[in-house]
Amino acid sequence: MTSRLLYPLLLAVTLYIIYAAVTQGWDLRRALWGYLFGLIVLLITVERLLPLSPDWGMTRQSFWRDLKYLLASGVTIAVVRTGFGTLALWLSERHQGPLAGASVLPSVGIFLVVFELLQYWFHRLSHDGNGALGRFLWKVHLAHHLPDRVYVVMHGVFHPLNALISAVLIQSTLLILGLSPQAVFAAMLLIDLQTMVSHFNVDIRAGFLNYVFIGTELHRYHHSADVDEARNFGTVLPLWDLVFGTFLYRPDTAPRRLGVDRSAGYPPSQQFWQVLSLPFRR
Repeated sequence: MTSRLLYPLLLAVTLYIIYAAVTQGWDLRRALWGYLFGLIVLLITVERLLPLSPDWGMTRQSFWRDLKYLLASGVTIAVVRTGFGTLALWLSERHQGPLAGASVLPSVGIFLVVFELLQYWFHRLSHDGNGALGRFLWKVHLAHHLPDRVYVVMHGVFHPLNALISAVLIQSTLLILGLSPQAVFAAMLLIDLQTMVSHFNVDIRAGFLNYVFIGTELHRYHHSADVDEARNFGTVLPLWDLVFGTFLYRPDTAPRRLGVDRSAGYPPSQQFWQVLSLPFRR
């Protein structure tokens, strides 16, 4: 029962919060941080009580490792958001951007489609790219795939350069399209929900919603140690995976092993400084 009801309930509550915040004039920044905090606490609690696999759960050792990456990436994201946020406010005062006067629903839809296209190709090239650029992007992205466990907190394990590029993709798309503050709020809540849930170590069955949003069942395969299964490059929507043939959905099954091919000689994810220096070493 929990496996089939939890995700639709989370999505419904998120959509209601968006509706209430927009129509009732909530303080959007406070609502965003409150939502994020509540979501993290809820998901971690459920994850501890009903894990899909105890072998994929958070440990004390993995938490301290995650904290290092979260702090490094968090500083990067904060700087990018501050810079782009200042510019976005300046432009919004002048009503710049093609979606400046559009309502929330179409604005969020257009933003997600455009952002997902950019994020999809950045993500796919980080896995499948050739030549010097492909190798560099994979070494930047590798920090996120070295852990052999996938759970809510682990979703923030990124190389700061990877976090920087992702933050720029989000913020620049918001900036260029000129979304209203209410549309930005709605988009951020959907991104937060999907990125958290996609790393959820709980048996969630989303059914047909897997063809609408990237969630647990899809993204878990992206972390498979079997490269033939490591598909599903979308962040929020599976749209471009469906279009470009990288969509993988196997109901009622899970990957046999998570992480990367250990024979490749990659450093363990706990070796923080070695992992961070990988993009700059041959």
